Amino acid sequence: MAAGKPCIGGIIVKYVAALLSLVLLAAPAGAAKKTKVIEPLPKELIGHATVAATTVVIGETAQQNFDKLEAKAANKNAAVPAPSGAPDTRAATDRYATLPFAKMLPLVVEDVTREWGLTSGRPIKLVVTIDSIKTANAGMAMLLGSNDELAGTVVVADAVSGDKLGEIYVDVLNSSSGLLGLAIRGAGVREKLATAFAGQIAVQLSGSKHKPKVVAK
Repeated sequence: MAAGKPCIGGIIVKYVAALLSLVLLAAPAGAAKKTKVIEPLPKELIGHATVAATTVVIGETAQQNFDKLEAKAANKNAAVPAPSGAPDTRAATDRYATLPFAKMLPLVVEDVTREWGLTSGRPIKLVVTIDSIKTANAGMAMLLGSNDELAGTVVVADAVSGDKLGEIYVDVLNSSSGLLGLAIRGAGVREKLATAFAGQIAVQLSGSKHKPKVVAK
């Protein structure tokens, strides 16, 4: 090969290396939060409801991934000693990652709906049936991208009579790709998904897409 002429093989190697670096460092593709109204809530309920209870049901399609996440939460709980106090004491937010999903999600829903100003009005209860729960696969994120997802139906009912008032379907999907995407995604994925899921419930109950601003006192 004549001196001074670029080596085709070297160019290909550099091209592949550059492409690989882009794949490894790609930023998250973004987050998608979708809510489908299956049965509209009564107009008089919008903005005038408070969540008195939330029940969580795990569907068969979510069970396999759910069991893995439950095991991770149990390991975290074993690694972090529980604070002293009465067994029925409400868990602090920094303990949510150690709780079973059926205990964690109701607390998150309560937190989020209160932040949205849903603190008075008709007491309601929610029955949340999860049909998809998963966290991104690191290997897939490097190559094609991977998703964190929490999706399921939410039945809204009167807290006293149990009468059904409405039903929605919520799907929270966070896409990540590459090392940078996974790094930005951070820890506490299960809890972040729960917060986003609860936020979509709050949107429907409040009738607003924006959380009320907190006025400093």
